Amino acid sequence: MIENIRKYSGLIMVVLVVSALAFILGDYNRSSRALDGGHGVIRVAGRTYDEKDFRNLGQNSYKLSMTLAQYDLGFRQFLMGLAFDPTGADPSEKLFTSRIIVRGAKEEFGIYPGDEEITHYLRNMPLFTGPTEQFNAEAYNNFIERQLGQLGMTEKDLRELVSDLLVTQKLNEIVGSGLTADRDSAAKNLALQNQKISGEVAKLDLTPFEAKIEPTEDEIKKYWESTRDAFTTEPKRKFTYVIATPEAANEVKNDTTPESIADATAPDEVKKAAAKKKEEEKAKAAAEAAEDRRKKQLAIDKLVDDFLFNLEEQKGVGFEDLAKANKWEVKTSEFFSKTSPPKDLDVTLRSSSRRGKAVDELFLIRETSDAFSKFSEAIAIGENQWLVARLDGEEVSRPKTYEEARAEARAQYISEKAAEALKTAANEAVTKIKTLMTAGKSFADAAKEAGIAETKAFTSIASTYRPDGATEPQNLFEASHNVDPGSIADVIMESDRAFILYVAKREVVRDDIAAAKVDAEIKARTNENETYAFVSWISARVEAAKVELLYKR
Repeated sequence: MIENIRKYSGLIMVVLVVSALAFILGDYNRSSRALDGGHGVIRVAGRTYDEKDFRNLGQNSYKLSMTLAQYDLGFRQFLMGLAFDPTGADPSEKLFTSRIIVRGAKEEFGIYPGDEEITHYLRNMPLFTGPTEQFNAEAYNNFIERQLGQLGMTEKDLRELVSDLLVTQKLNEIVGSGLTADRDSAAKNLALQNQKISGEVAKLDLTPFEAKIEPTEDEIKKYWESTRDAFTTEPKRKFTYVIATPEAANEVKNDTTPESIADATAPDEVKKAAAKKKEEEKAKAAAEAAEDRRKKQLAIDKLVDDFLFNLEEQKGVGFEDLAKANKWEVKTSEFFSKTSPPKDLDVTLRSSSRRGKAVDELFLIRETSDAFSKFSEAIAIGENQWLVARLDGEEVSRPKTYEEARAEARAQYISEKAAEALKTAANEAVTKIKTLMTAGKSFADAAKEAGIAETKAFTSIASTYRPDGATEPQNLFEASHNVDPGSIADVIMESDRAFILYVAKREVVRDDIAAAKVDAEIKARTNENETYAFVSWISARVEAAKVELLYKR
């Protein structure tokens, strides 16, 4: 592991926190470098907090919570309630402010988690339990020593974080009390989901409508003028960078020596003994090669670690000299956009906890007054390499001229007009199909007479049904589960096609555990209502606290 690196990327969260947080991570990782000395850096509800408070309760706790959220639902909900901000604000700042408010609410509501309650929560976290779901003291101690140590935190900080989580859970119940979901509504919704549906769909494609649209130059220009803000150039960046690769490890060589006559004619016992010896030698060689690879990986990890440490000590000066001292090739790119990077920056990230490519990380760099902010962290790429880059310049996005935007504006104009024509044609077809079916025609025949040749029947589909993407709408069950039998649903519009949906039959399937499912649904909806209420409550408290940032990014 790289141990001295001072900046860590956040881990991409599961479905709850969405891609907005991933964008912010690149910024807040560097914001700590804008905090100078021990003076106040943030003011909440009239009280000023210094850099140490902010890093411990905000930035470092956010990184720690993101790690724990990979394994624990409670921490995912904790972050959702206290750190997530739909406006795109720095989640570490939001978490800091929210924790200050939560701690004030302890006294207001009399919520004080005890040591036993905190210990119980920690001992039952999946991260610290094995396959038998028993607490693993070694895993816990390793986490305290390594993960917390790297963040400059202690076990006491972790326990305080869990304490705030438990307070938040209790506040969630208090603030959202009385918001129980309606049982009748839950039962009806489950009944709608628990049915089988049969019917037919007719499909209209967008392509024929696009082919009919030939906009004039004047129409294209007028469209561009009315939507010119939508046509901008991609921002471009230029980097100087190094890619550090460990020395080649000793690999196991295959034994290609042909079998001798003596070996071939030897007794079976001798052959078995020879084969066993050969396998043992092969296993030993493989273990030695693996150990050699491990040592060389650790060596390059330390080299990169020291490189960044020295670079930070020198306030970003001497990047090229430090790299050359390690015999690393220094490369400088031309200006490029995120969608067209150089080949060696268009590589997949190695870390299993993050997705994307190296170029994605580079475009997260936010330069501040701190000279070191223009450098990336050590980015794990490929099988065993590290990338470190310096931002040398940026061409910001700007509105495109008409000449630059014309082709794009023309294509978008055609797409929009074609979509309008497609929807109009589909609605007109629905009217004609209904009239023909009233006269006794089948849906397929009526659709054909209305000019739609492509129809498809579906039979007894349930909520678990996966539509055929080529011939059926993606929301087939959802669009049909509330439509009266013998009726046609509203036109289903997709990006490049429209569907007309006819529901022939709906059958409610008997469910022996329906009551239990309704209970589970009510519990889930009640929890959801409580969460909405808590998020609203904490947001109002944050706004009332009049948060002030006392440092400049």
